[in-house]
Amino acid sequence: MSLAKLLTRLSATTLTLASIAATAQQPAPEKPRVETPAARLANAKTVLIMRTRGNSIPYDVIHDTVEGWGRFTLVQTPDQADLLIQVATSGGDSEVRVTSSSGQSLQSGKYEQSTHSDRDLSATDIKLTVLDAKNRRVLWEANETARHAMKEKARENNLVEAAQRLASKLHERLEPPPPPATKEQK
Repeated sequence: MSLAKLLTRLSATTLTLASIAATAQQPAPEKPRVETPAARLANAKTVLIMRTRGNSIPYDVIHDTVEGWGRFTLVQTPDQADLLIQVATSGGDSEVRVTSSSGQSLQSGKYEQSTHSDRDLSATDIKLTVLDAKNRRVLWEANETARHAMKEKARENNLVEAAQRLASKLHERLEPPPPPATKEQK
């Protein structure tokens, strides 16, 4: 083989090795980062709390709890928020309803006076849903049922207690309590 051909092959090999080395040193293109729901919850800084339906008592309790927590800045519009917290209640929002009817009915071959009454004793269900404000994906949700009570004040107190339980669940989800100390740590 001639010296010129050898030098040409050597140059080509050197260029190929140089291009391989340059390619190896280039950083790989970044893949779009996909956050898990847990990471999205943990990284959120701003939140909008909304009552989507039902009684306002659970909304007020959860709003005040999140505001007092100090973890989030409360905002006024979804555009400003990292998270949307929706509070909804269903059932049991009304006073106890009593319906009655009276009249005569034919029983045993004779007319007798009869009365009928009906009461709505349904409990109130509270649902707390945390959504990603950017894509409206559900990141976390929980439900609580407020115990039914006949008196209005007792119903309100039960709604407050159920809403506080939901707020505690959200708090524990975002900031889990530390594990119990072992004997060695004491």
